Amino acid sequence: MQTKQKNSHILPTEISRLLKTHYYSLMASFYETQSSFLTRVYKRYNSIETANIILCFARNSHLEIIRQREKNLNYNLSLENFWENINSITKPTAKITTIVELTGIPKETVRRKVGKLHRIGYLQKDKNSREYSWNLLSKHKEGYFDIIGKDISNFSVFVYKFAKYLNLNTDLKKIEQELKSEFSFYWYHYLSCQLQWLKMWQTNLKDNDLILIVLQTIIPTLQHADKNFSNFNLDNIFKVIGKTNNKGNEAAVSATAIAEVTGIPRATCIRKLEKLVNLGFLIRETKSKRYYVSQNIGERTKNIITKENVDSTIKTFSEYLAIILNSVVRVKRTA
Repeated sequence: MQTKQKNSHILPTEISRLLKTHYYSLMASFYETQSSFLTRVYKRYNSIETANIILCFARNSHLEIIRQREKNLNYNLSLENFWENINSITKPTAKITTIVELTGIPKETVRRKVGKLHRIGYLQKDKNSREYSWNLLSKHKEGYFDIIGKDISNFSVFVYKFAKYLNLNTDLKKIEQELKSEFSFYWYHYLSCQLQWLKMWQTNLKDNDLILIVLQTIIPTLQHADKNFSNFNLDNIFKVIGKTNNKGNEAAVSATAIAEVTGIPRATCIRKLEKLVNLGFLIRETKSKRYYVSQNIGERTKNIITKENVDSTIKTFSEYLAIILNSVVRVKRTA
């Protein structure tokens, strides 16, 4: 590990290189971070697809808040000031077709879910343009700040791991403070990454809820590989996943465990796990009825952990991580 020079700038390519070199440990942490994020939004909206639609409106709202700095350079973008900000801006609106384009979710599904979100009060509908906007009510405030607080803490831990790899000599608290102090700026970029990532999975799997199930099987696979195999990286991942021993597959997980972690009903977990078995991505152990990632992955589900898709994920989030880490370094130098 090399110490960063005092005035050096962290490039996204440097982050990408770290993720690929330490794939087994850093990507396992990344997938855990994503699992926590998706689990929270699933529990709030009972569907990743529904949450994905809300993320579109949230991202656009954060962008509108950021734009207030065009009028006032000192405009407060902090988490502490967010509720005042969201209630003072002109809420950006979006059409059904715009949401379809951003998410990759079929038009009729978006129309149905947007209609439901409008009926329960999460979205407002403009009577003239028939476009929709995000509708954060006072009854949503406590739940929103609870989720965001956990998301910031969770993601800060992941960022801190990179800070240590890069020997940036910062601490977890400073990273959290930075994310909170310029909240709308960072969260606009964060949600942009999430939307891009979720659209990739929607394109591959046609079922966003399925990715939350997939993550619960990939995470223990990478953790198991980290402990039991040397020289493990993205290029040889298919050589080690699915390996068993006389104790069975140590990375196997049960439908009950997945249901407890994600909040997805157990019957739904079983149905989706069996779908992944039928597609060739998972194998179900006969005795224990637990599931693990297969070495012989079908052509369609092979897209889940191909080098191309992982490269796309790494590129998307490396750019965001570089923004945060460079900001943390800047704040530390000027403190």
